[in-house]
Parts: sequence; structure tokens; C-alpha cells
Amino acid sequence: MRTLIGKPTALLALPLAAGALVASGAPASAASSAATTSSAATSSAATSSAATTAASAPVRIQVSYPYGVRAGRVVSYKVKLVNNLKTKTDEIFLAVKFPKNVTKTRVYVPHGSKYHEHCTRERTRALCVLPGLKKGGSYTFWAKAQVSGSARGKLYGYFGGAVIDTSTNTDPRELFTEFGDRIGWVKSKSTITR
Repeated sequence: MRTLIGKPTALLALPLAAGALVASGAPASAASSAATTSSAATSSAATSSAATTAASAPVRIQVSYPYGVRAGRVVSYKVKLVNNLKTKTDEIFLAVKFPKNVTKTRVYVPHGSKYHEHCTRERTRALCVLPGLKKGGSYTFWAKAQVSGSARGKLYGYFGGAVIDTSTNTDPRELFTEFGDRIGWVKSKSTITR
């Protein structure tokens, strides 16, 4: 069985650090406009952070990200995947992408974790295949992007994926080719400062 994750349905703002955005199912464009409203209403500081959550069966994605980033620096995103099922999930394909303004994208798991992930390291995206999640279980890891020194404007990040019935040794690029057009992306938006 192959099921998409991260397809947002509705937006709701709530406090988390400086501000938060919880998405559980509207199109990405609605998510970005709500993120702008949330960031303007909750904080004007460039170092504030927000969180975006997409709830959809069987896995929920939560992304914490900064409102402001500096050109030429590394920006970190805390990503958490949560099993919404009452049973273990199949393997999980996760995609993180930045369409522009980055020179390197990576996914890092915390030291000592036993995720046994299979991830690519590319310029504008990172793709991973993770083992299934136990009932009520979660994975927490970091997506990091090197912001270009010449970057200006906004930095947009996209997070999504699918629950798949395949081995963790499957090439994530093949899965991105299969699911890329159908993924409902959780979108982050940060202002780039110099």
C-alpha cells in the first residue's frame, strides 16, 4: 500500500515559541498566506521561529523553522514524523526541497538514533526512506540547507512524502519520480537577511 503524507487540509494558528502554524489540509498557497499572517501577528524579530504541521493518515509531519535566515549561513529545520495509526506503518519516503537560494541540502538524524535511514544529499533537495513507525511512534531529525551568499528575498522549504510498501534500500530518487507530482507539500517561508 502506498499512501501520501503531508497533504494539508486546514490552517490554524497557535503559539509555539514565537509563533506556530498548524496545517491539516489546504493547498500550499493557503499555507503560505497563513504563514505570512501568523509571522506578522506573532513576531517581527528575524530570529523568531514557526512550526508547520500537516495531519493526514497515516503519518503527520511537523516542521519548525525560523522566520528569518541570513544569506551565506546554514538554516536548520526540525522535522518530526508521527504515526497516527493504531498499528505500525510501512516504510516512509520523505522529501525535503528548496527550489532556490540554497547551495546544499542535507537531512541529519540525532546521534544514537536507530532509524537506519537511506538518504540522498543533493543541492536543492534531500530524499529519505525510513523504516516504518511503531504505533504512536515518531521520528525527529534535522533538515539543513546552506543559504547562498547572494540569496535575497524569501527562502521557501517544502516537506512531504508517502508511506510505502518497499525496502529501505530503495533509491529515494525513484520514489520521488513516482510520487513527486502528487505530494501535498508542507511549506515554510523565511525572510533572507544580509
